[in-house]
Amino acid sequence: MSNYEPLTDLQWQLLEPLFPAPVKRTRGKPHTPWRSVVNSILYVLFTGLKWGSLPKEPAFATKSAAHRWFILWEKNGFLKEIVNVYQSLAQIASGIKLPRRRNRLPAVKRSLETVAAS
Repeated sequence: MSNYEPLTDLQWQLLEPLFPAPVKRTRGKPHTPWRSVVNSILYVLFTGLKWGSLPKEPAFATKSAAHRWFILWEKNGFLKEIVNVYQSLAQIASGIKLPRRRNRLPAVKRSLETVAAS
């Protein structure tokens, strides 16, 4: 199993404005959701695995759809834009410092000692 996690809802909300609304077709298969395509491309880029190894899950597109969009976006430079936004999201997330919680163990230990003494 790889260490790639599909896009979170927040990550997708920040990436989604880059994509046009899918064109409604009259025949053939429905348009693959952009989020699935991006998940698939990022999966292959981060893991270095082949297109055929894409997970068969709803979060990922088929290998043919993902590869078709990868080729097109790589040629027109859109893939670089997607990766740059994704990397900036990762940098922002790594810069967030969560507040440290104080160790509450001594207070618990004191309260246990007072209960035991009574």
